[in-house]
Amino acid sequence: MDYVTTGGAGGILIDADSSFHHYVIVDVAGENVAIAPVRLNVDSPGWWRMVTSVWSTLYAFFYVSYTRFLLIVGVLALLTLRLHRLIFEDRDYYPDFDIDPTPFLGKSLRVAMVSNNYFPFVSGVSVSVDRLRNGLCDLGHLLQLLVPRYREACEDDRSIKRIPTLMAFGQKGEFRLTNPFSARFRRCLRAFKPDIIHVHHPFWLGSMGLFMGRRLKVPVIYTYHTRLEHYAHFVPLPGALFRNLISHYLIKRFSNRCQGVIVPTYSAEEYLRMIGVKTPTLVQPTGIDVERFSQVDESELDALREQLGVSSSRKILISVSRISKEKNIGFMLEALADLQSQGHEDFHLLLIGDGPDREAIQTQIDTLKLTSQATLVGAVPPDQMALYYHLGDLFVFASTSETQGMVILEAMSAGLPVVAVRSSGIDDVVRQGVNGFKTPQNRQAWGQKVVELKDNTELRQQLGKQSSHFAKEFDIKNFASAVATFYAEVLAKYHSPSR
Repeated sequence: MDYVTTGGAGGILIDADSSFHHYVIVDVAGENVAIAPVRLNVDSPGWWRMVTSVWSTLYAFFYVSYTRFLLIVGVLALLTLRLHRLIFEDRDYYPDFDIDPTPFLGKSLRVAMVSNNYFPFVSGVSVSVDRLRNGLCDLGHLLQLLVPRYREACEDDRSIKRIPTLMAFGQKGEFRLTNPFSARFRRCLRAFKPDIIHVHHPFWLGSMGLFMGRRLKVPVIYTYHTRLEHYAHFVPLPGALFRNLISHYLIKRFSNRCQGVIVPTYSAEEYLRMIGVKTPTLVQPTGIDVERFSQVDESELDALREQLGVSSSRKILISVSRISKEKNIGFMLEALADLQSQGHEDFHLLLIGDGPDREAIQTQIDTLKLTSQATLVGAVPPDQMALYYHLGDLFVFASTSETQGMVILEAMSAGLPVVAVRSSGIDDVVRQGVNGFKTPQNRQAWGQKVVELKDNTELRQQLGKQSSHFAKEFDIKNFASAVATFYAEVLAKYHSPSR
């Protein structure tokens, strides 16, 4: 029997010097097989032979599998459609100035706020949520808070709805894992009939707030409070995986599903843009009660000084933060120990706050022989914080995990200059040489600025006055007004016919 076979036998044929076009004759006789190549005299350029070889390979590639062929054709079709949209569909990357927020500016809005933590647990988020709530209420808006239920009894007003807790973790059970499928959560939101939902976390109750926003057909605003990558040690996942991938993906995905995002600093806004967030964004730091922090009763101040046993001959350094790893307190203590070893003993640090690393920090204070120059005060009720700020001569800070320096603004409103480590949440509020100093995370550089303010009374007072003036820009009234205006803009866009 005579037969011919061709194609599907390999990859691209290489046009080497020793290669030649040929076919083979296979002669089968009984058990004997004879193969004889027959050379073809093909007189064509080398480049043409290469083209022919490539074509033969592609032909064989598609001929062998029609499924493969159809898949590749499908991919090419999708790429064509994508290119068509990119090239021929008109786009306007500028804001739509035909959208008018005026109808919503003069309206009393029904705002549902959703947070994974709130008082009695004292945290930056709890304080921020409470201040915004009070500021919006003062402007005439109607607020409802959906927050976790804690073991401690809380004297809540009717606008605060507590969601049942599945479990608690943390040193004192301060972190509450609420039931995201709680019927109470959904029932409260439906009964409230919000105009807008404002969530403060990109997971757990925040995710339920986003889900209910879609069900109720109302826009959802998200405030980016926390740099999640700095909290990898709290997550039961490989640290590098959460820190370098999951945390950023979570923020990006959640933000892009909301209709508006609020960030406290321009550096936080830049971060969101870097990871791919395209949602309209408002840069607005959390407001502070300037009047409350700027004035205190002198007799109460004297009583507090006596209670703490702080000598009036020493300069008082105030620092406020959660006592945990991400706040970088160890760096600050080591820098102060360096100053002590250099003969600077005329200072006393009051470290205000509580957290899981309290025992470790107290051990470090003892190890560094700072016991007589550093006091771990513990948690202080929010209504007493103004007294502690006014007890100080300057405010010191070392955290690099902040999205905003809310405690720094509080200290400034009390007239304290600041020494802080340069980082994303600090850069926008500390003006170098104006209301304080920001340094690299270098003990010597940080310590030098502490000494400069500690020893130079005139400079310390000058920067303190400028700090007080700077902080007035961040009054709660301005904070709430800016957020309410952003609500109106988001609502106008959400309900626009062109949406």
